[in-house]
Amino acid sequence: MKALLEAAGVDYAQWLALTRTLLKRDFRTRSSQVARGSRGPATGGRALFAQAIFYSVFGLILSIAIVVSKDLFFVGLIMCTYVMFMVGTAVLLDHSSALTAADDYAVLGFRPVSSRTYFAVRLTNVLIYTLLMTTMVVYMPIGVLFFKHGVSAGVAGLFALYGASIGIAFALLLGYAGLQRIVGANLLKQVLSYVQLGMSFMVYGGYFLISRVVSKSFLAQFTLQKTWWLLMLPPAWFASYFDVAAGTLTTIVLLPSVASVVALGAMSVALTGKLSTGFTDRLGESTVAPRKVTAGKATPVKAGWLFRDGEGRAMSLLIRSQFRNDQKFRMGVLTILPLTVLYIFQGIFRDGNAVNRPGGEFVFVGFAIMMFPAMLKMQLTRSDAFRASWIFFAAPVNRASLIRASKNVVVAMFLTPYLLFVMVAMGWATHNLGDAVVHIGLMGLISHLVLQLTILLEPELPFAKPTDKNRSATIFALFAGIAIINAVLSIFQKQLFGSWVNIAGTAGVTILASTFVELLTKARVDEQARKLEFLG
Repeated sequence: MKALLEAAGVDYAQWLALTRTLLKRDFRTRSSQVARGSRGPATGGRALFAQAIFYSVFGLILSIAIVVSKDLFFVGLIMCTYVMFMVGTAVLLDHSSALTAADDYAVLGFRPVSSRTYFAVRLTNVLIYTLLMTTMVVYMPIGVLFFKHGVSAGVAGLFALYGASIGIAFALLLGYAGLQRIVGANLLKQVLSYVQLGMSFMVYGGYFLISRVVSKSFLAQFTLQKTWWLLMLPPAWFASYFDVAAGTLTTIVLLPSVASVVALGAMSVALTGKLSTGFTDRLGESTVAPRKVTAGKATPVKAGWLFRDGEGRAMSLLIRSQFRNDQKFRMGVLTILPLTVLYIFQGIFRDGNAVNRPGGEFVFVGFAIMMFPAMLKMQLTRSDAFRASWIFFAAPVNRASLIRASKNVVVAMFLTPYLLFVMVAMGWATHNLGDAVVHIGLMGLISHLVLQLTILLEPELPFAKPTDKNRSATIFALFAGIAIINAVLSIFQKQLFGSWVNIAGTAGVTILASTFVELLTKARVDEQARKLEFLG
């Protein structure tokens, strides 16, 4: 390792010291959050143990697929697709700013740390998290491969799954690093936001495309037929390793395998080459780049016609400014859009038939609508600028009122526009705007209830807690919980949406439940707000 890093122009001693420091800081922060309320000390083992339990469940599911299926290419495609989706999501949501955030530059920028060394530390930090996550998922499937299919299949699984993990991480990080080199400091964050949104479409779209192909082939004959169109997808490149290990050396097997190796090599050279040169200087430019200010008469700051004074105005100004200037918060909010569009597309062409009315076919759209407020709550709580929350504890304000006002601002600024977007998209897709308005309107009431419940369970001030790099387990746990609720609603689809009487009854019950939860939330927020402490 030392010789390899030094050959790439990296100072090994500095790289090792900085990498250790970053990992200790991240894991101790995560562990203290896991151990909150306990008397034990915060250690990195707490974070690892909590995530290992969660990801092992997914590994168990993949292991069952290996046992059931006889087609190793089919199973390999499923595993590589899931690993790439999981790692891609983690990089997009948790580690996307690892190569662009300047939080460490103030400490290290003036020290004798070369640009290549600094870049290598950032890159290593991301790879350690993604490879650790991959290991937690694949250790059981790889063990089953060794036990059931022999050493060659097990070794092929190691190379395929870890190759897929590194490949998607390199691809996303290469995009960010390339933009940082090409785009000026003034436009870097704004451009990255739009690129990240486009990458979200690619990651989620690829996952659903593979899911459709695999499910059809599996249901038809339990053996996935390899075609050149299928082998154009990166997960299939790594899945081809299983055929190579089995001794199948045809062109349709070797070309995808070679393509994966060439792609990994090219991305490695690109990341360790010119992109790392001048990395520190470009990062420093982003910290001091002046904003363009239009000269002219000063105008009063507007907070919108809904929030004109008091805590509502304060939260409106804060959240709107955070959305405009904080890349993590903005992309955490916008990430739901690719999922929603793909869920609508999947519902329209379910089983190959066009759908002209919202209903059970759009069960995943309901999942996205209920997931959005939970994601909003999670994004609203944490920020890299959490130390600025001292103002909440120093100013003569009612913190409980601030928490309730932040919920109202989120509903007005994000949830309502999102529901209107889904209504229009569903109406256009199904050519039935009336049914779309009724269906999405009712789901919007349920979505608002989910938001109320998340605040009831964990009332927190906005942007007052540090960013959690290990929140992927939390996100997937949230996915699982919302999926269960959505599945129950889908089972009783006819009872809830079958007639105008049922719709009115469901809306009435939801409104009553929201009113009751609002009263509970008010009492709990008033109590919990007094116990909140500044974490800076």
